[in-house]
Amino acid sequence: MIIVPTEKQLDWRHAPLVLCALVFINVMVFFLYQSSDTPKLIEVMTKYQVQGYFEREWPVFEEYLKKNNENELLGEYRAAVADEDTTAVIGDMLMHVDFYHYLTQNARTHFNPDFYDEWAPQRELMHKRIQSVSYIANGLTPAHLRISSLITHQFLHGDIMHLLGNMFFLIVCGFAVEAAIGHWRFLAFYLLSGVAGGLAHAASDWESTGPLVGASGAISGVMAMYLAVFRWKKIEFFYWFFFFVGYFRAPALLILPFYIGKEIYSYQFDSESNVAFMAHAGGFVAGAVLIGLAWLFNRSVFNTEYIESEQIANPRQQQLAEIYENIERFRFEKALALVNELISQQGQDFELETIRYNLLKIGRGEAFQQSALTLLTQPLLTPEHIKKLDRVWQENPEVHSQLNEQTALKLGMQFAALENPSSAEQVFNELLRAKSRNPALSVFAMKLAAAFQRLRDGQKKAHYESLAAQLAQGAERGLL
Repeated sequence: MIIVPTEKQLDWRHAPLVLCALVFINVMVFFLYQSSDTPKLIEVMTKYQVQGYFEREWPVFEEYLKKNNENELLGEYRAAVADEDTTAVIGDMLMHVDFYHYLTQNARTHFNPDFYDEWAPQRELMHKRIQSVSYIANGLTPAHLRISSLITHQFLHGDIMHLLGNMFFLIVCGFAVEAAIGHWRFLAFYLLSGVAGGLAHAASDWESTGPLVGASGAISGVMAMYLAVFRWKKIEFFYWFFFFVGYFRAPALLILPFYIGKEIYSYQFDSESNVAFMAHAGGFVAGAVLIGLAWLFNRSVFNTEYIESEQIANPRQQQLAEIYENIERFRFEKALALVNELISQQGQDFELETIRYNLLKIGRGEAFQQSALTLLTQPLLTPEHIKKLDRVWQENPEVHSQLNEQTALKLGMQFAALENPSSAEQVFNELLRAKSRNPALSVFAMKLAAAFQRLRDGQKKAHYESLAAQLAQGAERGLL
């Protein structure tokens, strides 16, 4: 479930300079600094296996896990070694700081002198290389807590989706908070919320050796600050709960206990998740407390004119809110009529066509097939749109033949970029059955070959490379 405050729109009269700087720093750190992590890990793991160190160190690692009562993990790793699936085991052995210290202290009793003299300096270099990986060097590890890591972990992210998700929530809430409390105070409160989130995470398990990365604690603080700035004023929220989507108005601070409670509940009952729920909860509490203290001791720091100014409602947003409200109340015919009216006023776009498609799917009449066809022929699609269209394609085989050749080619090439290129294969095979002579078909085949190379399916990769060569030769003969 997602609930996001949307009371304020970005106003460049209150330019969010700190917010822009934070987003820029996070993005640059991810792409310029963290991008070297994977090559480092591959380099060290490859060298480790080539040198044959795993076979020598594995008995020591077994001994280490036994002494630390890690019997369940030991059982899993023994099964993996028996199946010759040692990648995860090697990764843990290389990145486990405490094991490295145990290993160096006990290596002489396990290894003969000749091997030890060759192994020790090489293993030390490997350890240093691993320790330079971003989330190990600058992540927040509760068992080895450093003051600097309380700040540095806030600018690191696990993957691109982690980064994009955090930056989305930071932008949505951050500009209003910065406008309300000022640039430098916003920066200080942001960092302090991240520190509080990191400490809350560490306090939940002081012995954890898993590093925490991400701006989630700080961003949770920003979301709490947003609510605390508006206090009991009724503001607008966007919500998304399964297929229920829409807007509502409520006193801002009433949502804060929900935010905190949700994270604590998830921490208690979703123990398998790798989300740092206590960091979120700590950030929420810190953000609210910081705004509360500022309000208590110096109310002049707040831009009350900005906070109290009424939001000029976006007409389209109001119309969408009415559509979602009707969907929520199961008034599907009324919602469909409103969608059709909005499309007639503003023209087709992907969001409106998707809403219409989902409403027509209930009855699955003639208009539903036309709606599916309209969606499949939408121009200028984003990656997220392509994923949605993949489902539309799979749900509506009866409209496949109604697509013209050029549209089908374009759609198929876009499908080829998805993790699962099965829809792209279907499009390609349908074009072959239709005896398409389009020269771009060979390019399509190469895109499929690249897709199956990503999936490490050598047979299909070779198949589509062969087809691409045949189609290219056929196109050349046609030109001659």
